[in-house]
Amino acid sequence: MGLANELLEDARFLAAKGIADQRQTLMRRSISTAYYAAFHLFIEDFVEHWEFPDQRARLGRMFGHSRMLTGFTPKDRKNSTSVEQALLDVIGAFSQLQKDRERADYDGGWRLVETDVRNAIGLAEDVFAKWGKIKDEDIARHHLLSMFGARSD
Repeated sequence: MGLANELLEDARFLAAKGIADQRQTLMRRSISTAYYAAFHLFIEDFVEHWEFPDQRARLGRMFGHSRMLTGFTPKDRKNSTSVEQALLDVIGAFSQLQKDRERADYDGGWRLVETDVRNAIGLAEDVFAKWGKIKDEDIARHHLLSMFGARSD
C-alpha cells in the first residue's frame, strides 16, 4: 500500500474520530489529509514510471501545489469524451480539496461540521476512483506532465 492510500485511510480515521468527539482539530486534519492523499496519488503515479528508482523521491519533491491545478483544458466542454469528463471531474475535485485544505489549515474561524468533513473525504475518494479508471489514458498522462510543469504543445 502506497503513501496516498495510507493517507486516505488516515483521513477517514481522523474524520470518524473528529466527528464522534466533535473535535475541530481532528476534523481539520482530516480535510488536510484527504487533500494530501490526492496530492500524493498523482505524485506516486508519475514517479513510479521514472526509469531510475533512486531518483523517484527527488522527482516527487519537484511537484508544486499551485502548479498541480494546471493542465488539461478541453477545447469543447459540451462535446467532451467520457475520459475527458472524468479528467475534468478529477481536476475539479482536486481543486476543491486544495481550497478546503487551505481553509481548514488557515481559517481559524471556520467551524467545521460533519458535512464539511464527509464532503472532503468524498471528493478524495472520487479522485482516487476516477483517476484509477483513466490514469493510463494518454490525456491523463499528459495532464500529469502538465501538473509537473511541462508545457503542452
